Amino acid sequence: MKALAKVLTLAALTCVTGACTRAYISTGDPGVPSPDGSATRICWTIHGAYARSYIDKTKKLVDVCIKRGNQPNPQILLLERYKFVASDLEAYAQWLSPDEVSLEFHDYGDGVTSYDARKTDASSNHIRTMFFQRNKQSGKFVERK
Repeated sequence: MKALAKVLTLAALTCVTGACTRAYISTGDPGVPSPDGSATRICWTIHGAYARSYIDKTKKLVDVCIKRGNQPNPQILLLERYKFVASDLEAYAQWLSPDEVSLEFHDYGDGVTSYDARKTDASSNHIRTMFFQRNKQSGKFVERK
């Protein structure tokens, strides 16, 4: 009887935890480095919705971080979280100078993967472009509105 209870408990936990997974896309710690070689970089992670395909049009959470230095103790210059409703959300960063970086988000429509869209030269849907600029006094980055 105890063995059956353990098996049923394990099966229930597997079902519950399996339904709570989500996809994420990330630059990882290397991110996109600043062109000045200062070890400053912008990194981001896009979290898909729980228990949904990443290409479904759902709410996506985006964590953006600008940091300087290497692990284990990089200096965090910006850490922000944003919410977007999109399908296969992608981001591209471009350093405009060592003190300013842009981050552009787009997708290709509900259920359309970026891989398939590129094969057919489909145009993308612009979601948002953000600009982050270094504050000269604090040395931190802030979003330029």
